[in-house]
Amino acid sequence: MNIPLTVLNLLHQRLRTAVALAGVAFAVLLVFMQLGFLASAQTAAVILLDKFDFDAAIVSADYMEVSRASSFPRPRLDQFLSVPGVERVAPVYVSGNLWRIVDDDATRHGRRRSIMVVGFDLNNHVLCDPAINRQLDLLKVQGSLLIDTQTRKYFGERDIQVETDLGAGRIRVAGKFTIGTGYGADGLVVMSDRTFSDVFGGYPLDRVSVGLIKFAPGACAEDVAAALGRLQMPNDEIRVLTRRQLLDKETRFWVEKTAVGKIFTFGVVVALVVGMVFVYQVLSSDITNRYPEYATLKAMGYSPAYLSWLVVQQALLYAVIGYVPGLLLAYTLYGLAATSIGLPIWMTAGRALAVFLLALGMCVASGLLAMRKVQTADPADLF
Repeated sequence: MNIPLTVLNLLHQRLRTAVALAGVAFAVLLVFMQLGFLASAQTAAVILLDKFDFDAAIVSADYMEVSRASSFPRPRLDQFLSVPGVERVAPVYVSGNLWRIVDDDATRHGRRRSIMVVGFDLNNHVLCDPAINRQLDLLKVQGSLLIDTQTRKYFGERDIQVETDLGAGRIRVAGKFTIGTGYGADGLVVMSDRTFSDVFGGYPLDRVSVGLIKFAPGACAEDVAAALGRLQMPNDEIRVLTRRQLLDKETRFWVEKTAVGKIFTFGVVVALVVGMVFVYQVLSSDITNRYPEYATLKAMGYSPAYLSWLVVQQALLYAVIGYVPGLLLAYTLYGLAATSIGLPIWMTAGRALAVFLLALGMCVASGLLAMRKVQTADPADLF
């Protein structure tokens, strides 16, 4: 059986080959992690809004993202109820407040951390999370709340029946649910609007963070959305957005307007550059060591194109073989990130294919840079 010359080259210097494959695997792992974190930012950006039951939303003109929603007068919601095709308009209150940590460690007792607080009228089922909706009756007791299981551990004890201070009020954990908080907060609690008002020192419920609009069954979404838009005045203090527009706005904020998306995107570029330089150095060193062999092949009549193709083949083998351990390590680290810090990060077929193509491109680019040395091989140098 004839073994390709490229494979023989890889097997001849096994240590150098192992180093090259490790470099490719490391670059692939870096790309996987940066793309995974970037995708998690996109998912986490809308993780809470996805649990709200609405077709359109009314937000303040100063709205940035859901945890910094600003507010507008509640009476503005009433004018949208008259639009044909609108079933309900529900007010939601969102803000951050300080949770007093309950802990056995006396040195930490009394410390506070900011947590995201969501309040709503219990008569309006604004959330479509079954775990929350099953426990709405528990929230009818003043001072009761439900807490997200993804809330960070450093918030201290938060089991059911635990009592502590939240803002200006005394609260009790009545139940739990699992949604996640994204990058905007480290914890999340939901409660009735009356309890929300109490923990914010008598917050006026006529100031709304978000107004959720639900269309009537059978209504034409495009026509209703157009009618809602016509109620928005020039230079208005509010904005009317469809569900898709609000989710897109949230995603753009975290990916484009904060450092989160920029850092992860830049990380992908850096990983590819590092991998390309590493592979180029390995290939360049290998060509230098085998320079007499390439010159001999040239003297035997092999064309410069054939010799260049050998280098590109070697680069492609680095990419294909190095990709496998990088993929396996990324899959493992994704699982650790999801379980240990609660990031919505998982492997997808599309991302696996994209990184494979990026690895091929990275190694081919290195091969194209390195093959110039092969083309300069001169048989006269052998004598």
